[in-house]
Amino acid sequence: MVYIGIVAMFVWGAKPLTILHMKSGFVSIFGKPSVGKSSLLNAILGTKLSIVSPKQQTTWYNILGVHNRRGAQLCFVDTPGYHKVSKSKLNKYLVETALKSLEDVEAVYFVIDLAASMDAEYEEMLAIVAKVGKPIFLVVNKVDLDTQHRREMVAAPFAERLHPVGTFYVSAATGEGVRPLVRATVDAMPDGEPYFDDKTLTSQPVELIVADIVREQLFLRLQEELPYSAAVVTEDLSETVKGIKAEVVIYVAKESQKGMIIGRGGELIATIKDIARKNLVRFLDERVELDIRVKVEQNWNRKQQIMKRFGLAVSKR
Repeated sequence: MVYIGIVAMFVWGAKPLTILHMKSGFVSIFGKPSVGKSSLLNAILGTKLSIVSPKQQTTWYNILGVHNRRGAQLCFVDTPGYHKVSKSKLNKYLVETALKSLEDVEAVYFVIDLAASMDAEYEEMLAIVAKVGKPIFLVVNKVDLDTQHRREMVAAPFAERLHPVGTFYVSAATGEGVRPLVRATVDAMPDGEPYFDDKTLTSQPVELIVADIVREQLFLRLQEELPYSAAVVTEDLSETVKGIKAEVVIYVAKESQKGMIIGRGGELIATIKDIARKNLVRFLDERVELDIRVKVEQNWNRKQQIMKRFGLAVSKR
């Protein structure tokens, strides 16, 4: 595993926090797809860690983000959106990953948006969260879009069922309401030592960060279901005298999808590469040489062993 650039700074060589009285703990950010969980994490951290796009299920992994403040360390886990499990192995993996985020946490953010209404899927989610037995924060996101003053009406049935420690109205886009939410979360944390040093932003390996930043461009630039049929894997990552060299492969499930990602004359893959490389330079604060290839792995998203090789392990149940 390679840790370099800014992530190396997060992991090694930093002085530990030395606050005498310390609160610390893990918080799961749980909710349906597209309610703004990743955007909320980015707003809390003050930097872009989780990738975002207008499409559902952009997040495929539990992403750890660490927020340090005087006297407290909050470790947030951004999750794939919870949704009804289908026969798709990828969807099953995403749901299982979201559920794993509820294990061994000190609190849960139950995130909804202004479009939320109680349905069978939410009933299922409420029952799951109730079993966690930890403080629940009801977070109503996207209040910057609340032109009809519906926020309290939307929140009411969820608050009645969840019995949260508080209901918080926030906008991940503008930052409205985020600070009060974080302050209340600190108050709910137990006393304890920090889990990471005071320079840590994430424990994610650089290989995963590189792959995710490339995958974000697929979600932003490809139509319909194609991004969900593309697995992005960092095959090699190394340090050179000039910076970082990353070799990434985009695996698609069908031969016809390969040309769609490459684009006419290679224009689309060139754009994806250029923008992903620039985003990596900003995030890692290093010069980056990025090589992207597209390969066909027939029906990879239906084959458990291949998914496991791509880092998308799913149970046999």
